Amino acid sequence: MRRRALAAFVLPAVVAVLAGLALAPGARAREWDPLPLHAARVHIAAELDRSGLPYGGGPVLHANRTHLIFWQPAGSGLTFDPGYETLIEGFLRNVAAASRSATSVYGLTGQYTDHSGPAAYVSSYGGAVVASDPLPPNGCTEPAASGPGWSVCLTDEQLQREIEHVVRADHLPTGPTDIYFLVTPDGLGDCAYAGSSSCALGGDPNGYCGYHSQTDDGLVLYAVIPYNAVPGHCQSSNPRPNGSTADPAISTISHEQSEMITDPLGNAWIDPRTGEEDGDLCLTSFGPAIGGTGARAWNEDINGGHYYLQEEWSNYNGACEPRPRPDWIGFRASADAGRGLWVRFVAHGEDPQGRIVAYRWFFGDGHTALGWRSAHRYGHAGQYRVVLRTTDSWGNWSYYAATVTVARTDGRLLVATNAG
Repeated sequence: MRRRALAAFVLPAVVAVLAGLALAPGARAREWDPLPLHAARVHIAAELDRSGLPYGGGPVLHANRTHLIFWQPAGSGLTFDPGYETLIEGFLRNVAAASRSATSVYGLTGQYTDHSGPAAYVSSYGGAVVASDPLPPNGCTEPAASGPGWSVCLTDEQLQREIEHVVRADHLPTGPTDIYFLVTPDGLGDCAYAGSSSCALGGDPNGYCGYHSQTDDGLVLYAVIPYNAVPGHCQSSNPRPNGSTADPAISTISHEQSEMITDPLGNAWIDPRTGEEDGDLCLTSFGPAIGGTGARAWNEDINGGHYYLQEEWSNYNGACEPRPRPDWIGFRASADAGRGLWVRFVAHGEDPQGRIVAYRWFFGDGHTALGWRSAHRYGHAGQYRVVLRTTDSWGNWSYYAATVTVARTDGRLLVATNAG
């Protein structure tokens, strides 16, 4: 979910690219009116144009580096539950380690492109900061009737100031692919602005679970992740595969990260009628569990970590999806007659949601090559573990491995391939 400016968004795509995804010089962010996160605003496929989520011409992120700011204000008594920070850190580490994989919901981002290519699932983890800066005076009031009744409430402007302070004080990077998550503890509420009825977990109608935006100077892309393990709100009733109050927040992080990749400035992949992005279209869609049971079920396995995440919108399928459909690839190897220990390799494959755009061979002897077909000379007979890696049009990688036996019999070169 993106906070939407009341005034028209006027940043041209070319300015955003040349300025490193920053606002044009002198531009300021306007007053924000957030889009509430609640089931009533979910659009099903039939409500979208046949073309799906439209492209507004702006840039996407072709890679991203994530940073965490855990704000635990000194003297406030507001703290994180045991293991909360560790689990969220581990999640973003796993997301980074599994980059380019099509086995999780993150693999769907690559179908969204700009003039430079796909919003590929290429993530790295930049680390975490625990901030203890004291609270400023309340800038808003968290609605008690529909919210958890938190007494601390800060506006988006105040949260921006904290993010900017931490970035400056810790000399953190603000490159075009750096994205920040400000994670706040139980009891720290926030609203769009003073007097707003759109607030974390409260207001009209039910509040939001998180949002993303950029600082007024355009230097920092950020998302705010409130404490979501509040009964009756957000994903609090969903399974918690890690048995942690951080599990609901992790689903919100996944939602916001996907939207920052596909629509970092609010002018790329976003429905101009509603302001909804790929995550907003699938707020209540979680798909089937793939492991665990009951309260410990999970529907995503990312680098061995188990999580319960919402699905994301796929323009290709016109539906919410938990992950891309897998590519099918393989190869055959044969003797290159009359050329010593030369072996000829030919790849074959299919991407059910696009096309294969690149092939890379790892021949098992330290040598590599590019292209859908290749010939390679081995130094001596033996068995070699050959790996073919393909890249599809969404930027995802697939692998196929086989043991290739290279031998000479009666002066002839014999090549045998055993898959697996």
